[in-house]
Parts: sequence; structure tokens; C-alpha cells
Amino acid sequence: MSQANRVGKQNARERVAAEKLRQKRAERRRRQLTIGGAVVAVIVVAGSIGIAVSASKHNSSAYLAPAAAVVDPQAKSSKDLGIHVGSADAPVKLVIFEDFRCPVCQSIEQAVEPTYRQYVEDGKVQIIYHPARLIDSNNNGTGSLNGANAVACAQDEGQFLPLHDLLYANQPDEKTDGYGNKATILSIANQIPALKSSPTFAGCVNSGKHDGWVQANADNFNKLRLPGTPTMFVDGQELKFAQNTPDAVLTYFKQQVDAAFTKAGGKAGAKATLPAAPASSPSAPGSSAPSAPSASGSSTGAPSSPAPSSSGSGTSSTPATPSSSKS
Repeated sequence: MSQANRVGKQNARERVAAEKLRQKRAERRRRQLTIGGAVVAVIVVAGSIGIAVSASKHNSSAYLAPAAAVVDPQAKSSKDLGIHVGSADAPVKLVIFEDFRCPVCQSIEQAVEPTYRQYVEDGKVQIIYHPARLIDSNNNGTGSLNGANAVACAQDEGQFLPLHDLLYANQPDEKTDGYGNKATILSIANQIPALKSSPTFAGCVNSGKHDGWVQANADNFNKLRLPGTPTMFVDGQELKFAQNTPDAVLTYFKQQVDAAFTKAGGKAGAKATLPAAPASSPSAPGSSAPSAPSASGSSTGAPSSPAPSSSGSGTSSTPATPSSSKS
């Protein structure tokens, strides 16, 4: 075979090999584009579902804070998310994140509230409350939202604390969502003369006037990654309720507040006059009487189990090991 023929055959083989390599690369690119397009489509669909789920669990009402709401440095937000009670110059600041469907909130609140109420009146303590809707998402319903909106409406009428206390005194079973019925809340509020005679209060409750503010508190709760409800801070230090009786809870609470008062110099601010505490006898259908936090952490048995959600879930915390409450 001549040198020219050998070169020609070699060139032909090289051309065939080059063409096969080109085709293989083209096929690989085609497959990558097809797979990539499918992945993008899945991401888009999944993202749409995530947004839909989030939107379905997120209240879209406009943000409207109740009267005299305050910015709370503990909340790390520029919004007026807190309801302030007490004298502004009281040396100890108590911050409370709560949910009116939370049975452990009820137990701890009713164990310590008479004491911190006296501290507030004596000018030792000021309080900032953050009512939020946490259990609604986990156990379904709207009772947390309705209860928090109602106390914000009561704040507009200067009656925050009386309704706050009555909602805990008449708290329905956590899983029945008794406060999902706004008529139930209004019947409880009728025990407070100033609210019973106020058509603006009833309109505020029924319209969900402050629902957006409640949701802002819930969103901020999630942003702060707080452990559960209730979460309480005394001068920035989170309280750890690991006690199983009301007396033990109260003793621990007093120790923490008294220590903070001493650390702050032991000088009280101006005395505060609070609305009279309402009668605490349950009057709402299905309401539960308060009891001591149990070893399992709930005053009514096992605590609600958290449920993950793109917009959060809701549950009450146990005194010993607070569970995540997201909304």
C-alpha cells in the first residue's frame, strides 16, 4: 500500500472518530438540557406549592397596632409589637410571649400573675406582652388569633389586663379551639362592664381589626427562634420553668425577679394603678379550670407535638423542656 493510501485511510478514521465524538457530546448536552429543564420545572412547582402553603397559614390582614403599643428591644423589631403595662420607670422589665390556647401558659400565668401584678403596682416591674398565634397552625383553628386580637381590642378600650386574665380563666381545651368562635370570646368579655357596653370593641373583635398585628408578633416569634410558649424574660434573661407545682413555679419566679430588682439598685419607680382583677370562675363552654404543670409539661396532659411548616407550626411549651412554637 502506498504512503498516500495509508495517509488517506488514517485521515478517514480520524474524521469518523471526530464525528462520533461530536455526536456524543451533542447528545450529552441535549440530555443535560432536558434534565436541567425538568429540575427547574420541579423547583418552580415546589416553590409555588411552598408559597401557597405559606399563604394559606399566614394571615394577610393589614398591620394595625393596638392603642399605645410599644417597641420592645427584646423583640428586636422596629414595630410596635408589645402591649406595655406598668410604670415606664419601673427598674425590672418582664417580657412575655404567650398564646391564649396554650395550657402551660395558663398554668404558669395563673401561678405568678398575682405576684407580678403586685410588683407592677409597687413600681418594681413593668411588663411587655406579646400575644401571638402559635397553636393555630399546629392544631388547626383560629382561637389563638382571635384571642390575641380580642385583647388588642380590649387594649384600645383600656381593658387589656381584665380580658387577658379572663381568657386564661376560661381557656377551652387546647384541641377544641373554643376561641375559634368569636361569640364565645365576646360572651366572656361581657363580664367586663366597659367592654360589654362598647360597640366598638365588639366590632373590633368581629372584624379582626388587629389580626395583622397578631401575625406580626407570630412572625417575629419565629424570627427570634424562641423555644415555645410561654417564653418569659426578666431583664433580658429567659426564665426556665422546670417546676411541677404552682408553689415551686412561683418561688422560682420571685427569686428571679427579686434578684433582678436588687441588681437594678433596689429602688422602685412610680406606683401603677391597674384595673381590678376580674372573677376567675370559668364561664365559657368547654373551659378548663387551671391546674399545676404536670411532669409531662402540660396542665391537661401531654403537650401538643410540633408540626413543621414553611410558615411555622404551633404548640405550647412544657415547663421543663419548651417545645417549638412556630406560626
